[in-house]
Amino acid sequence: MNRELILHLSLLDRIGPGIIQKIIQAQRSDVTASDLYAFSVVDWISYYGLTGRAAQVVCAGLANKELLEEELRLIEKHAIKWMTILDQEYPSLLREIYLPPVVLYWQGSGFNDVRKHVAVVGARKANAYGQKVVNSLVPELIGAGCTIVSGGALGIDAMAHDAALKSGGRTIVVLGSGLLNPYPASNKRLFSAVREHGGIVMSCFPLLMEPKQGNFPARNRVISGLSHGCLVVQAAQKSGSLITARYALEQGRDVFAVPGAIDDELSSGCNMLIQQGAKLVLSADDILQELGICTFVQDSKKMIAQVQQQLSVFDDNSYTPEQKHVLAACKQLVFLEEIVQVTGLDIFTLQAILFDLQLDGKIKQEMGMWIIQ
Repeated sequence: MNRELILHLSLLDRIGPGIIQKIIQAQRSDVTASDLYAFSVVDWISYYGLTGRAAQVVCAGLANKELLEEELRLIEKHAIKWMTILDQEYPSLLREIYLPPVVLYWQGSGFNDVRKHVAVVGARKANAYGQKVVNSLVPELIGAGCTIVSGGALGIDAMAHDAALKSGGRTIVVLGSGLLNPYPASNKRLFSAVREHGGIVMSCFPLLMEPKQGNFPARNRVISGLSHGCLVVQAAQKSGSLITARYALEQGRDVFAVPGAIDDELSSGCNMLIQQGAKLVLSADDILQELGICTFVQDSKKMIAQVQQQLSVFDDNSYTPEQKHVLAACKQLVFLEEIVQVTGLDIFTLQAILFDLQLDGKIKQEMGMWIIQ
């Protein structure tokens, strides 16, 4: 289906991902985008099974071409990247959830990231204990090769993004507003730092969307949907962080919680999550073991040092510097994620190098791991 048509549909009030997915799934090869723009209300009902009300909204909305033209103008003016759920680069984890957003906007690096994603969420009014926990856990997660995902809000969200940046790691900000209307405005400098240091600032809302209250549950679904696990640091019993944790459970993700004092309102939500079966977290290892990357964490620094020593073995002009680095990493059986970690190459570049080296008979794959032939 035409990308711009999907974008146009996503801009219409009262037309959510459920209706758009229904249109996408029922799309016929003999019906073009031009045909759809000419459809009547009756056509939308008969061809795509829309209700009368939805058909009227779609028909009237698509008649307003200025809505799409203005969004495309803003995209071009501000160099915004965007994708639809039909695009190959759409995050695979997010695609798995029930009714994922059909359009994503972002600034910064791409989504070609093989690392484990850990959502870190918590109270906006986080205190010194929350800061201490974040400063303890996030650097260890970054050191293990994880990407930190959060919502860019005040409190734990901002602390997690900041700790990831200070640790030289990658972080993803998921906004509850449009990219050109970032919320909170006080964190604009943080969002700029995320973009400048290889991270992503993203949104599933139209570019100028205000931070409406109803946006944040949808934002929270994206945070958990992008992540392999969700860590709650501080949260009251009624909070957006617990909503994110609930979405994570519904999506089959691991949920982790940091305990706190029984008389501390900011720990009551975390303590309740632990009572209900969330993994109690006392150190980063508790998260890493659950995600199956504990061994990699312990060995990664040692492996990087070994790779540096082995580079001299390939000191000739028959290889590019990147190929030498990959060959040195493959002196023993290694996973793709480990090669990314020790070489610093992005996934697309690495896959191209692995393909060429495999074609030349220099390396081979065994049980999902790589090694020199």
